[in-house]
Amino acid sequence: MKRRSAVERVNAYLKEFFQLNNVRHRSGTKARLHFNLATLVYNSMKLATDRLNKKRNIQAA
Repeated sequence: MKRRSAVERVNAYLKEFFQLNNVRHRSGTKARLHFNLATLVYNSMKLATDRLNKKRNIQAA
């Protein structure tokens, strides 16, 4: 249950902040490409944020 809700939170975040609700192509390669780019950007931002926070915590200690 917790795992599912985490996935749903990520999907809601992607839809809201990367405007996946505004995709005009509901199926096909363009919609898939749009979704893949949005998830790539999200994962890249999350990874960068986690690394920066880890570096900051190490320096503060």
